[in-house]
Amino acid sequence: MREESRPGAQERSGVGAPGTSAGGGTSGRPAFLTDFGLAKSVATGSKLTRTGEALGTPAYMSPEQARGEVSSLGPATDVWSLGCVLYEMLAGRAAFEGETAAAVVGRVLLEEPPRLGTLAPGTPRGLERVVRAATAKRTDERFGDGSAVRDDLDRLLAGQEPRVRVPGNRQRAIARAALGAGIAAAVGAAAVVAGTSRTPTAAPPGTAAPPSGADLAVSRARALRQTDPGEAARLLRVAVEREPERSDLRLELGLLLWALGEWPRARAAWEAIPRAAPEHSRARLYLGLESFFRFEGGALNAARGGLPDLEVAAGSDSPVAAIARGARAAVRESWPEARGELRNVAGWESALVRAYVESADPSGDPAEAVREYGIALEGGIPFAWVYNNRACIRSRLGDEAGAVGDLTAALSILPNYPEALNNRAGSRRALGDSRGAAEDYEAALLQKPGLPEALYGRGNLRQDAGDLAGAIQDFSAALHSRPQYLEALHNRGLARQALGDLEGAISDFSEVLRADPRAVHSLHGRGVSLTDRGDLAAALDDLSAALELRSDVPEVWISRGLARDRGGDFKGAIEDYGRALRLRPRDSVALNNRGWSRRSLGDLRGAAEDFAAALESDPGLDQARRNLEAVRRALSGLPTTPTPPPRR
Repeated sequence: MREESRPGAQERSGVGAPGTSAGGGTSGRPAFLTDFGLAKSVATGSKLTRTGEALGTPAYMSPEQARGEVSSLGPATDVWSLGCVLYEMLAGRAAFEGETAAAVVGRVLLEEPPRLGTLAPGTPRGLERVVRAATAKRTDERFGDGSAVRDDLDRLLAGQEPRVRVPGNRQRAIARAALGAGIAAAVGAAAVVAGTSRTPTAAPPGTAAPPSGADLAVSRARALRQTDPGEAARLLRVAVEREPERSDLRLELGLLLWALGEWPRARAAWEAIPRAAPEHSRARLYLGLESFFRFEGGALNAARGGLPDLEVAAGSDSPVAAIARGARAAVRESWPEARGELRNVAGWESALVRAYVESADPSGDPAEAVREYGIALEGGIPFAWVYNNRACIRSRLGDEAGAVGDLTAALSILPNYPEALNNRAGSRRALGDSRGAAEDYEAALLQKPGLPEALYGRGNLRQDAGDLAGAIQDFSAALHSRPQYLEALHNRGLARQALGDLEGAISDFSEVLRADPRAVHSLHGRGVSLTDRGDLAAALDDLSAALELRSDVPEVWISRGLARDRGGDFKGAIEDYGRALRLRPRDSVALNNRGWSRRSLGDLRGAAEDFAAALESDPGLDQARRNLEAVRRALSGLPTTPTPPPRR
């Protein structure tokens, strides 16, 4: 199996671009700046988005925008954005920064920006108060509108103190705690590990216990889990550092690290969970599954190295015991047993193993594997490698567009995932997108210069474009990384054959056949090269052996017919071309070549019929046209000129 969208921030919505007139720059009307992350008609109260959908540019987006509270948007929302602009002008950096849009939104919701006095020490205290009030989390603690901000700025210019009051620390603490508790409640039902989240200490009736620093980090991490697993993992690391005794946090952190491809760190997080912890059995399951779903050499291998951990989980009285037993059976390729253990077992983990069973079992249902992987992705962590797996199955089913979608999703999680880049390149090539495929192969090789699959894929792309020398270079590089890469050997043989390097081609095909004597396509390739070299007896041996293994490949029948033709066995050649035509009735090459053999036997009318049929199938086949003209002249008693020999 070959290895396998994070939604980006929306563009800011506004009537006109910042700094331009909404009605045109030459009308004489004043320009109005309307874009601080959102423009909304206050008069009509019209909504620009659905309830609960965030709108705006993250660095200037107010908390109410980030929460998708469209009904709460108003002048105070623009005050927030104005405050962010003032902050950036004074500090030289945005008030809220992060590596991703999701990280920025998380800080808008839960953190205060660094104090201006620490970033710009000369900032007047009154001006700092204005900025702090403009960026208060609660709308009722901000300026009422932009004119109020202007009035206080005018007072500062006149040497007077601003009127605004900065929100008190106590108010901010209460607002922050309430916000954290709200997020925790909203995402608590979506916890990754069912039944492993720590139960908070009960608060007195009528009161809410403020969340701990670790709880706030966990709440934010879970809110970001699907959209930004990298930031979620960072937050969980912070939570583990604050409360290292919490095994539930280590369990969840390990899952995110696994999703991000950080295998050793994921295992370290799970192995740190003590045997007495309630999460221990689930941790052993995950350790077993991580070994089980390990990618090696670009392929998914059911590794037996995970069996000891699966044995521990399978022997426990935990809810995951059945999943571990099913995975253990799958490692041993006991497919009926695996299905029996996993039947009716809920959870994303069981769906993940069921998907593997359906894709790895020769009698499995690949479409069912696609469905099960979908269940695993919806209910658990956005594993990039799961998207990659599903893409491989979709590609096998002929759904290359679906494969590209899955691989794009994988790359939104791990942009530098070389196997996913390589696989997307293959699917794009299958869809005819040569440019996109070339870009993906280059990106994959930039991340992993010796990746043999990407070198092989780029070689195929170059071969498609007629760059045979470049293709040979790529196939050779792939073989340097993986000497027994038989597909690369075979295709290098084809490229050498096309360049006329018959000895090099025969050498490559022979090396493939030493490793796999039943490699039909290499038997065919060597037979063709031997024919061109004039070694017809050896060529016929190879081509006949290929046909004994596979009698349903028209090209092999045509090649043996050509070898017989060159050896003067025109009747045998006609028979082989006929077999090819039974498999593919309108094959222009088989028709043209059979016409040549019939003409060689003196059957001019039969030859004319074949040449005419070849031209009807392929009007651009000049060889058939010249052959037909020569036969018609012969039938009319006119002198003829030599015509091209049969073609492959």
